[in-house]
Amino acid sequence: MATVILNRFDGSIVNDPRFPNEAVSRYTGNADILTDPHRMNPYRASEDGHDNQSTEKLQNFCIAKKDASTYALFGLGVVSGGSLAQIQFKNLTTGSSNDLDDNTWVKGGNNASSSGAVNTNLFVYYQKTGYLYGARAGSHIWRADPTGAGAWVDSHQAISYTNISQGLVHSKDDILYIPYDNKIAKNNNGSWTTDAIVLPSHLYITSISEYGNYIAIGCAQLSGIGNSIVFLWDRDTSLTTLSDSIDWGEGNLKVLEEVDGALIGISLSGSNSTRLSDRVIFRVLLGSQAVKFGELIGSTSTQLPITKQKINNRLHFMLSLVINGSTREGVWSVGRSSPNAAFTIVHERTPNNDTAVTNSVLRGFFYVGDYVFIAYVDNSVETLSKTNDSTAYVSGIRETVKNPGMDSKDRARSKQLVAVLVNYESIPSSGQVKLEYRVDSESTWTEVFTDTTVGSVSSLRTKAGNTQFTKGREYEFRLTFKGSAVFSVMYRYDVLETTI
Repeated sequence: MATVILNRFDGSIVNDPRFPNEAVSRYTGNADILTDPHRMNPYRASEDGHDNQSTEKLQNFCIAKKDASTYALFGLGVVSGGSLAQIQFKNLTTGSSNDLDDNTWVKGGNNASSSGAVNTNLFVYYQKTGYLYGARAGSHIWRADPTGAGAWVDSHQAISYTNISQGLVHSKDDILYIPYDNKIAKNNNGSWTTDAIVLPSHLYITSISEYGNYIAIGCAQLSGIGNSIVFLWDRDTSLTTLSDSIDWGEGNLKVLEEVDGALIGISLSGSNSTRLSDRVIFRVLLGSQAVKFGELIGSTSTQLPITKQKINNRLHFMLSLVINGSTREGVWSVGRSSPNAAFTIVHERTPNNDTAVTNSVLRGFFYVGDYVFIAYVDNSVETLSKTNDSTAYVSGIRETVKNPGMDSKDRARSKQLVAVLVNYESIPSSGQVKLEYRVDSESTWTEVFTDTTVGSVSSLRTKAGNTQFTKGREYEFRLTFKGSAVFSVMYRYDVLETTI
């Protein structure tokens, strides 16, 4: 008889169902596993984030100064029912109207464009000038005053483009940089240079990031075939050469960001006829090479938008793919629990709590402290959810690999599961902890227990009790937990084959 204790949870989601590491999982979602690697902490539930999202379609967000001393969360969408750009804001407070705990937004003065369709990929605040900047489809950068006092300027800066991405204000020089097609425009306190750097014409820029003194520039092939490239630019516009270029490997690089001093890039290979299965590939820059540290294989309907945000020392991004037989979508992250730990891929937040989204399209997201706003399409309806300020819970889920934490010599042997013990924090009102398992080639999960008793802190089930565990060679477990953090899972088994 052998006992396995699982009490480390900060490993990544992996494709290999037999990965020999107790900390990894086939799937982990709606739980924080990096703040404390020995606990899975479920998140609050979400609720409606906009009272008119279906027609005003907020999709990109940033923090900007709305008066002489106050900042607010601004959202970029459209004038109701149309395609003209419109901005709205929400106060960074709680307990009053139009703030983080309700679903209402404010339309200030001079809040909308008067011509040209909006491109929601770009929405950035440049405090040095005091303006918000966005893109008018194919032709211009517009400028808006977040205080509402100044006029909206649709044709602020002419830029002819096909592809445009999110800009950044570099902390080293306080200059705004905006990538479009194979170029980067810069705005130095209101003075524009539209071709501050020009890259090869067969590439287009998908994502840029600070990387020390440099700007790391992520580029994909216009053809959709071939390797992506990352350039390091020292921001010196007097030079025509760049500091370095890195082959980022196969797939279209979509998201690029520095985390813990490491440059992380996320690429999508697929979502077209060249792949039988989509692959989402995670790479990190080591020296002068992009090295793969993770890969998720899904169906052919994977979504990986370019939207991103670095917060809590993690790179957050949006992703929808089929993994372990289910569609998993919403906000994900890459991070690690300590500087020496491996990078972990985890599904942070679902768009609509425990309810599956139909024919979804991922739009954008934004974290403000513990509140997260997620814009998406559900069955053709534009929707915005936000973290619930009330005590309501979403289900955290963890699906283990096969025979998690088991001794290597026992993995292929026939076994009989004897007992399972799960320990967790005291269950609150409306909380629960549920355990299921499956054996070998089973496709459905069998319930072991569901504990909803307020104040309960553990559940033990044995072969001799109410649950008659099935014998087999490979066991998997699925935990679903609401409102209560899980900190250990123990299981015991008998080996039925001892001749080898």
